[in-house]
Amino acid sequence: MTVMSWLRLTVSLWLLRKMIKAAGWFLLFLLVLVLWPVTVVTAAGYTAASLRGWPPARLRRAAAACLTLTAVDVIATVARQHGRAAVLAPARTWAHGWHHPDALAMARAFLPLAPAVIPAGLFLASLLWQWRNYAITAGIGGRMASAPVTFDARQWKRQARAAKGRTAAPGSVPLLTRRDRIPVGGTIRAVACRWQPVFTLPYTACARHMVIIGATGSGKTNLMMRLWAGWYTAALDAHYAGKGDRPLLIVLDCKGGRDSRRKAARTRRLLYGAGARRVAIWPDEARLSLWDLPPADLAVLLYQMIETGTGNAAYYADILYSVTTLAVTAPPGPPWSTASFLERLDPHWLQAAWADGRHPVEAGRVQSAARHIGDIQLRYATLLGRLGPALDGPGTLEDADAWYFILEGTREPSVAEAQALALTELAARTATTPAGPQRAILLAADDYSAVSRRVPLSNLYERGRSLGIGVQVSAQSWQGLGADEDERYRIAATADGGLWVMHTPYPEPMAMLAGTRRVLDTAHKLIGNAWGDEGSTHVRHTWTADPDLIRRLTTGQACYISHGTATYVHVARPRPSPLTLMPAEAPALPAPGPHREPVPGTQPADTYDDLFGPGAAP
Repeated sequence: MTVMSWLRLTVSLWLLRKMIKAAGWFLLFLLVLVLWPVTVVTAAGYTAASLRGWPPARLRRAAAACLTLTAVDVIATVARQHGRAAVLAPARTWAHGWHHPDALAMARAFLPLAPAVIPAGLFLASLLWQWRNYAITAGIGGRMASAPVTFDARQWKRQARAAKGRTAAPGSVPLLTRRDRIPVGGTIRAVACRWQPVFTLPYTACARHMVIIGATGSGKTNLMMRLWAGWYTAALDAHYAGKGDRPLLIVLDCKGGRDSRRKAARTRRLLYGAGARRVAIWPDEARLSLWDLPPADLAVLLYQMIETGTGNAAYYADILYSVTTLAVTAPPGPPWSTASFLERLDPHWLQAAWADGRHPVEAGRVQSAARHIGDIQLRYATLLGRLGPALDGPGTLEDADAWYFILEGTREPSVAEAQALALTELAARTATTPAGPQRAILLAADDYSAVSRRVPLSNLYERGRSLGIGVQVSAQSWQGLGADEDERYRIAATADGGLWVMHTPYPEPMAMLAGTRRVLDTAHKLIGNAWGDEGSTHVRHTWTADPDLIRRLTTGQACYISHGTATYVHVARPRPSPLTLMPAEAPALPAPGPHREPVPGTQPADTYDDLFGPGAAP
């Protein structure tokens, strides 16, 4: 008897719980049915967010944007009707739609209610979609334990497809926005930061240094060109508005080859469309003078351009530096060309130059190193001969708005390293010289791995802000950022403008710099094939920039890491504008200095074919 009573009580309680649950679902169904206009908008918004991979914030923004229409409708209704009639107008419209429940009648009933129900429906859809994302991520939603993985993979495909379509839309990704921000491409996913349909960043981020890493064929070139053109356009606008110095873009293409020539031509067309007047391509069309550096800096640079080795070679390195300094700082003045410098590397010339009685110490050094000067001259003649006449002048960096330097780092690594040393020193000199107009400089080293063995950019990175130089470095892998791990971390850790990571097989170091974020991890007890009622939840740390996701990035996709956030972007291909953005009142560039001819290849373009290439249709 007692057992039967207990069984009846248990069954009754179970039936009661089921009835209460069924009643709740029935009331919810009635509410959904009664408020059918809101239900239609909510279902449409939820479906669109799911199929397009939108974040809940986009639905809330759409709802907020529709409130303007709601306010206008309320004002119009109050102006047309008065008092109680205005308040009851939506209710009468809704009630009228039930008399003839066909599609046409429902459409007629929905249109007057649209200003009120659309914001409400979109906001409700955002709440439902946010709960769905949270439930799946935390592990309390889905029928199977693999639901979070399946849901994330499906949403990534939809987000990537939507971002690619948004990027391909004409005019959606210009070179610059009205707020001086550089559009990069359609946003795929934003982690720990605000989502925006087209990802943009302030042009000043380029002046705070950047690192770009991506394997061959990942779309790194398009990304860099878009950043260059956007930065130059914004900096030039700021200069014309009196808010900054005239921009100077310096690109070091360290790989070389035919591909570099095509990239140089594309960059020139983009910059001409952005308002540049003179774009020089070195060494094919323009030259620079290495000998314009101050004597002390020139001596150090010439010494660094020679590989001296370590160990027992340190003694010879000291002699090399001493002789180089004696030749450059001789009383007749610094050398003015390669031939002038090699002429000084002669014992008789040096002895005659310093044998005036006022420099006994230097004269003694010349006499001590006399038997080595011939070997030193041979080394410099070989090096400067391999460098060619491109660094023998005439020309300075101030002669053009942008310079594209092609270094044959793949074919001649040692020559490219020496050239990169000289060009970075010239850029630093241009930024610090008190003579001439000050320039806002962006130095970009593309495929830096070709010269990273002997050209450490970490020092320029660390002191670039005080010098007024923004540094941008790209490499095909993490190892290409420097000769050792310390050099790589110094470059990456000081990139305050952000890290761009495209497809690469080893993204962990960059992901570590992005840090982690806290997420809830929920576990349920599994009873047979169904979830049980018991479980546990704990907080764990996960990657902000997921390394596995970065490995799977396709061509054109990039992850932007900055200040503990990660944004995945589909980069838009930069295209030149058929119209120049330069004002008609733009001041002319300073004329070349005295006794200096204009640099070949840097004259302003006058025709459409000069701007955009022969055969291009306007």
